[in-house]
Amino acid sequence: MQSLVRIGGVSAISMALLGTAQAEEVSKLETIVVTAQKREQSILEVPVAVSAVSAETLEAAGVTRLDDLSSAFPNVYLNTNNSLRTTSISIRGVASNPNNPGVDQGVGVFVDGVYQSRPTTINTNLYDLERVEVIRGPQGALYGKNTIAGAVNLISKLPGEKSGIEGAASIGDYDAVTMFGAADLVVSDSARARVSVSSQRRSGFTENAVTGTDLDDVDGTSFRFAVVLDPSENFSVILRGDAAEDRTNMGPNEILSNGVLAGTPLADADPEDRTVSNDFDSVQNRDLWGTSLQADWTLDAGTLTSLTAFREYQWYNAADNDFTVLNQLRSGISEEQNQFSQELRFTSEKGERFDYLVGAYYLKESLSTVSNAVIGPDLGVYPAETPIDIFADLETTSYAAFGQLNYHFNPQFGLTAAIRASKDQKDVVHSSIGDPFGAILQTSPARTLSREDEEWTPSISLNWTPADNMLLYASYARGYKSGGYNAFSISPTNDAEYRPEFVNNYELGAKSTLAGGAVYVAAAAFFLDYTDLQVNQLVNVGGVPTFTTSNAAEAESWGVELEATWEATDALRFTAAYGYLNGEFSDFKNATSSGADYSGNRLPEAPEHSLSLNGDYRSRLSDALDFVAHADTSYRSELYFSPGNDPDYSQDAVTLVNSRIGIAASDDSWSLMLWGRNLTDETYAISRSAGVIIPGQQIQSLGAPRTWGVELRARY
Repeated sequence: MQSLVRIGGVSAISMALLGTAQAEEVSKLETIVVTAQKREQSILEVPVAVSAVSAETLEAAGVTRLDDLSSAFPNVYLNTNNSLRTTSISIRGVASNPNNPGVDQGVGVFVDGVYQSRPTTINTNLYDLERVEVIRGPQGALYGKNTIAGAVNLISKLPGEKSGIEGAASIGDYDAVTMFGAADLVVSDSARARVSVSSQRRSGFTENAVTGTDLDDVDGTSFRFAVVLDPSENFSVILRGDAAEDRTNMGPNEILSNGVLAGTPLADADPEDRTVSNDFDSVQNRDLWGTSLQADWTLDAGTLTSLTAFREYQWYNAADNDFTVLNQLRSGISEEQNQFSQELRFTSEKGERFDYLVGAYYLKESLSTVSNAVIGPDLGVYPAETPIDIFADLETTSYAAFGQLNYHFNPQFGLTAAIRASKDQKDVVHSSIGDPFGAILQTSPARTLSREDEEWTPSISLNWTPADNMLLYASYARGYKSGGYNAFSISPTNDAEYRPEFVNNYELGAKSTLAGGAVYVAAAAFFLDYTDLQVNQLVNVGGVPTFTTSNAAEAESWGVELEATWEATDALRFTAAYGYLNGEFSDFKNATSSGADYSGNRLPEAPEHSLSLNGDYRSRLSDALDFVAHADTSYRSELYFSPGNDPDYSQDAVTLVNSRIGIAASDDSWSLMLWGRNLTDETYAISRSAGVIIPGQQIQSLGAPRTWGVELRARY
């Protein structure tokens, strides 16, 4: 903690001195507009804990990937696990392990209002965004079943009012090359379009000493477009589309402890040297695309909105599971997924006494997946490589009706109430092809299983606005995450089924602007009570790594969240966010096959303290040229990676420092920036777990080392 205070203090003092020297006039913050309640509102009107990051802030901080935002929000922990497929987002202490294709997310991710059913699609290039919103706490009433911990909204840019182009090129160490380009085309007063493309390439942070391959690399290309049509004053249409392709060697694991191989030539000597010795390179390939059509009809009483979307992706990965030069075991997962969704909602005009929103939602998702493992001859079971496969076809059908009412008793006091009725049906067809003798996996014929959940998720908030620039609220919300099946654990004698998970959230919050609009502050205190918590654990079944979920626990989480933004002058801005979290299992008996009791243990990936400090400074060098600087520091206290709270599977406190400095045209037509991330070159783990097949082995994935580069950006 002392290191964070020291680093943050130096950054803050330096920028403050610069700002004082310029003697700039104090200015006002721009109004923060969010769509957290499915309508555009000032953040001061929204009685929920929501944070928003604008396009300007994303650009100033050099955000290009989701993990660049991992420390920007209080009590939010984002972990990509060095993988495109297994990104985990924890809000207020609870998240889902995304490796099991039968398990839903605990934090819903929405891109332009469209739900992303699987975490495989969310860790893409972040580019051409208008805003990122993070809503903390269950959002079951307006967003649905899989927002039990919260929701993330990614809102892309729409075409501008004038034709133009912009682009950026960045080069850095590790052969990093990032390219971005976008163009706006205004055809007429009623038709305009925007097209953007992003490319990211980087060599790996880790080397495989056996094959010579760079692992942990980046190689992705993304494309996005939006067409806006306004054929009449009361009708508009937005057609969107996007696609992305990734071909990488992400996913290597360092050996933290060699287990039974300690002292042998097969032992890894250094767990932090970013060098592995595997006979097989990790591979991760992904292709995805999607399109959506949004239509808005403006009527006398309000606006009718239709949002229709289709998305699809293909995925393949493979990785060494003994993590040595031995050919004992490797495994991977293939997936083909598609989803169709339709939302229809009516948003009333704001009235003196009340306003409301009503809607209906439909989702159909199909996912075909294969878990493949190859038993190598060095395992001593078969003389040659022997494959085994588990097949699962999952289909999810969801229906929902929802509504929200804002009632104003008088100009100061009001009530916000919402409710959602959901029906979710899941079907799975499971089969497997085992090894010849059934020593590792038995061959199983196809089995079809079905389950259905019907739930009501209400929320209510009492709101007080003692002044136009202040909101105080007290709220209750209930959330749920649907039940399902452990797709890779089904057998002729075990359905591997689990029930829904529920939470009750109680919250007190306050938001206000101060100092004539130069300061924005927000605070929230919360208590969450989870029942039938879905606990996801990696277990070893006959030598094959298998993720199993069960309703094993109850949990409680409480804490506080503080956020502040200060526009000290036109040239200088500070932002800060702090989260305190006390999350633990209130009841988790028989947590293992040996009967361990994890009651009272801290929740995994739930640090007690999280803090971020950011500063942005811009001053005039000449009539045409500005000096620009950005610095941000983040601190996260110790966390555990497993519910057992084993110190071997934990990470001590981490402080990270990032910065950008450069020059820019006064009219923002171009900029040249020198950037650096993890400037102090901290070495830290983002995951630690037991090995898969070597007794006593422990593995870890490391966060990114120090990186630096230069970026040129231009607009016309």
